[in-house]
Amino acid sequence: MKPEILSTAIETLTELFFTKNKETDFLAMRTMECYISDLDLLSDISAVAVEIERQGAWALVPKFKLFNMRAANEIEVALCGLKYTDAEIIASDIVFEEWKKSQNHCQ
Repeated sequence: MKPEILSTAIETLTELFFTKNKETDFLAMRTMECYISDLDLLSDISAVAVEIERQGAWALVPKFKLFNMRAANEIEVALCGLKYTDAEIIASDIVFEEWKKSQNHCQ
């Protein structure tokens, strides 16, 4: 998606998905489908993450997962500012805790 319209696309999707009017759900899904399929919204993950952060539109990420799980996961990682997924962080915490326990037994 062209950077010039990325901001408007994120703003539009946020309005459509999160207004109190439930009649916009279908329109929101169709609009997102068009943005992703036809306008290549998720082609620049970094730019999308920056725009989501700028607009505070974090609730769009789960909606992106309905269309492209890999891209949505990459956006989550970019938003966290980390190079690791939540699963990798949890796994490393478990390994670290096991290591700490083993060090206590050696002393």
